[in-house]
Amino acid sequence: MLSIIVPIYNVENVLSHCLNSLRFQSYRNIEIILINEGSSDTSGAICDRFARVDSRFKVLHRNVKNISEALNFGLEKAKGEFISFIDPVDRIDVLMFEKLILTIIKHKADMVIANHGEEQIINNKELIESSETVIWTKKMALNKIIDQFQFKSFLCNKLYTSELFRSEPVNKFDVTIDIFGDLVMSVQCILKSKKIIYDPNLHYHYIAYRHVSFFNDLTKEKLSGPKGLLKVIDLAESLDGFDVCMIKEQYINYSILLLMNLLKEENKNRQLIKEAKKNLYHFPLSEVRNQRVKVSCVMARKMTYIYFNIWKKQSG
Repeated sequence: MLSIIVPIYNVENVLSHCLNSLRFQSYRNIEIILINEGSSDTSGAICDRFARVDSRFKVLHRNVKNISEALNFGLEKAKGEFISFIDPVDRIDVLMFEKLILTIIKHKADMVIANHGEEQIINNKELIESSETVIWTKKMALNKIIDQFQFKSFLCNKLYTSELFRSEPVNKFDVTIDIFGDLVMSVQCILKSKKIIYDPNLHYHYIAYRHVSFFNDLTKEKLSGPKGLLKVIDLAESLDGFDVCMIKEQYINYSILLLMNLLKEENKNRQLIKEAKKNLYHFPLSEVRNQRVKVSCVMARKMTYIYFNIWKKQSG
């Protein structure tokens, strides 16, 4: 059986579409665990309606402090041999889980990473070409995640065996990390896996226009982002021969973005600005190879407000 875990918060306008795409998957032996994170709209009622018409939907109404806690509730309830996570604003192909489960069984793998596409506009369709799966080493899988680093879910284009979460050392989402917990978990699963398969066929569709712009508001989770990325760096350093330079550069890029958005706020919090600026000194510049990142870091450190004015003009 496959357990599909869906964290839900105030997505009433798109939720039914997502849940129908799960309900009518060609692979039928599934349980769909919906964690309603205290939604203030009708998302909870929609979840309950689906559970009434299809017993495979299991609804948990929980007030949680962050998404990591919600996902841990889902894992506690999951009974399947396989685990997957879905963002309720995205879409998946009707054959996705049938194909991924056949792949993971055929190759006796621990996880399958599916290709995913980003859709910028409504009704954007992409051509799906049949391609052969390939075996990825842990280094290849980590490099792919970091190379394609974007502020979006890292969990949802993957199928995992439940043993990655249940066998020792047990993998749980870190509830002290408000953001990038999904990236941390993906890295943990990669490092724990003995065999990883990549499916280059396009199965998962990230619907960009449905996702709120990452820095629309500076909530607690955005401010804690550097902490999550530092944990990713610590994990990646445990893999012999893996070059963490690119992750450190992503940490610097994120810290600069965080600092710029703090400076953009009308009511500036000087203490938060000071803490965000301190992040830029976490790694010596000798560990940064990308010249653009290095120059940006130096300017953000030494000429903060000049860099801010340049950034503001470029970002519109």
